[in-house]
Amino acid sequence: MTDSPPGGAHNADGSAAQQSFAWLARCCDSMAQVHSAVLVLGPPDDGPFAPVAFWPAGETSVPHLVDAAEQALAQRRAVTQELAAGMLAIALPVEVNGRLFGVVALESEHQGEHDLQLTLQKLHLALVVLQDDLRSAQATQSLSSEARLMAVLDLLGAVLEEPRFDTACRTLVTELATRLQCDRVSLGVVRKGHAAVVALSHSAQIAKRMNLIHAVGAAMDEAIDQKALIRYPAVATDDIVVNREHARLAAEHGNGCVLTVPMAGAGKLVGALVFERAAQQPFDTGELELAQSVAAVLARVLELKQQNERPLLLQMLDAGTRQLGRLVGPRYVKRKLIVLALAAGAGFVSFTDGDYRVSAPATLEGSVRRTLAAPFDGYVASAAARAGDVVRAGAVLATLEDSEIRLERLKWASQYAQFVKQHQEAVANRDRAKAQIVQAQYEQAQAQVALLDAQLRRVAVKAPFDGVVVKGDLSQALGSSVKRGEGLFEITPLQAYRVIINVDERDITDVAPGRTGVLVLSSITRESFVFTVGNVTSVTTAREGKNFFRVEATLENSTERLRPGMEGVAKIDVEPRRLIWIWTHRLV
Repeated sequence: MTDSPPGGAHNADGSAAQQSFAWLARCCDSMAQVHSAVLVLGPPDDGPFAPVAFWPAGETSVPHLVDAAEQALAQRRAVTQELAAGMLAIALPVEVNGRLFGVVALESEHQGEHDLQLTLQKLHLALVVLQDDLRSAQATQSLSSEARLMAVLDLLGAVLEEPRFDTACRTLVTELATRLQCDRVSLGVVRKGHAAVVALSHSAQIAKRMNLIHAVGAAMDEAIDQKALIRYPAVATDDIVVNREHARLAAEHGNGCVLTVPMAGAGKLVGALVFERAAQQPFDTGELELAQSVAAVLARVLELKQQNERPLLLQMLDAGTRQLGRLVGPRYVKRKLIVLALAAGAGFVSFTDGDYRVSAPATLEGSVRRTLAAPFDGYVASAAARAGDVVRAGAVLATLEDSEIRLERLKWASQYAQFVKQHQEAVANRDRAKAQIVQAQYEQAQAQVALLDAQLRRVAVKAPFDGVVVKGDLSQALGSSVKRGEGLFEITPLQAYRVIINVDERDITDVAPGRTGVLVLSSITRESFVFTVGNVTSVTTAREGKNFFRVEATLENSTERLRPGMEGVAKIDVEPRRLIWIWTHRLV
């Protein structure tokens, strides 16, 4: 609590100060034993509380009552305190609807208990009048604040309805001129360090009024440079500011009252509003507060509208500059740490070498693949094996029907016996010519029998070596015919494999014979197999819109679980290269 009235809301209006003094005077006049008094008021509960009236008239401080007043404020109850020379300090808090508005303190002659109670009763009765006045003032202030809020919301809605910045500005200044009964309202924005007028109320063209525009812009600059509201002509309670340009605007363009309110955007002043009207209509406190509220609420809205209408390149540049400012400026510690971590990671991968490998899909094949064909035309009699079966050398895979061959052999064997008998008779009769003819016939029959015996030995299709059947299944074709030379089975050894790698054409230049690598099969994921590239062929296959080269490699290690046809991924070691190149070369 200070000892002199501040320039706040309670004494900004002269009539309010006079009313406070009048109440205090009536209160003290009714109590003859009171020598001096002070009324302290302030914003409810929060303060600061300051003296608004002293009694008797001409008194400017009452230091002997300060302690009692502060105790009453702190304890929110009546306080009495002994003073020197038989005087007594009485302080009583001023409360309205449970809210603390201030305190009234009196300097009274020392009294008995009965007289003191009478003084307190009179003081309580006097406080009822003051409380009613404060309650009315609060209600009036609430209504005024509500009306001001509704006006600001109406203006905000009108501005938001406009899609463009220039039309929104014209709508705002025209609405303000109508509401505040101004002859002219101007809106300016800061460009290159100076205010540029962008809208005049009730006017779509501003270029033709250059003298007025320059004068209004100068008044805006004057307020923006001082970062203060400027009212011309000024009143006693206004802050001391330079208003030379405002005086010139009022004198040269016919409006005696000028009010300029700076508009603050994102951390800086972005423009100003200038209100002009006749000298007979000065701006009061309520209109000042409305203008300030409009400037505070709509400044950021207009700023965003203006920014959104800029070219996309400028918006991107501004966003980049803003983010860079946050990065190198204060605060945003988490963002700085993330950027530092990314920079450290980028530096690490840019200067660190890693093993570069070419990855490609691979298939396991047998190094030798033997085809077992049908030895003659016939029919399938039985099928003991099919693709995927592991067989031993000599194992029967399938048999062909041999009844026709046996009958044919019996036929030729009978003819052979007949021809032998005829040959013997011709020799006995010494018929040389017939003997030679019959000899040729029995030799032909003998050859046919030998041929049929060979076919009978090949009726059973047997595995030529230990291996696995990779192709062929006659179990669903029993009794069907087969042609001589038709492939029945394909078999490959178990311990001799080669890897067929399909390398993308973009990586084939990094693959050469002799390079080593690792094969991981999808069916045996826990084991890896080392291989050596043997042959890079020029054979290409097209798949999914890409070209792949066929690369053959041999395995260095093996296991019994390997089977031809298994698929997986082959990684061919090339050479150490920068990690950043390894991770980005395919994208580049």
